[in-house]
Amino acid sequence: MSDRVLFEKTADREVWLIRDGDNMIIETITKVDDIFDANRSKQADFSRNAGLGSMPQVATIPVGMFFEWQKEGIVDDPAAYKRRLNDIDYQHLRTNSLKL
Repeated sequence: MSDRVLFEKTADREVWLIRDGDNMIIETITKVDDIFDANRSKQADFSRNAGLGSMPQVATIPVGMFFEWQKEGIVDDPAAYKRRLNDIDYQHLRTNSLKL
């Protein structure tokens, strides 16, 4: 038997508690549409000709995805992190068109 209870709901995520027999599962659903829309807007406004400063923003990563990458060891490996952010499959995370 499985029971689902909404534990927390905010504008950007939902946290569900799920009982499956003797197991308790916590499921977090992150709403990323606003992040992706903001990233697209920043990509459109980005100019390579403008002064970039010392540290231009290159991406916005949803918190849940960041922690998954951390579990995979990507966050602690600069080369893997760059490959992931430069990967075309993750272009919706980018806020500019610079290559890392």
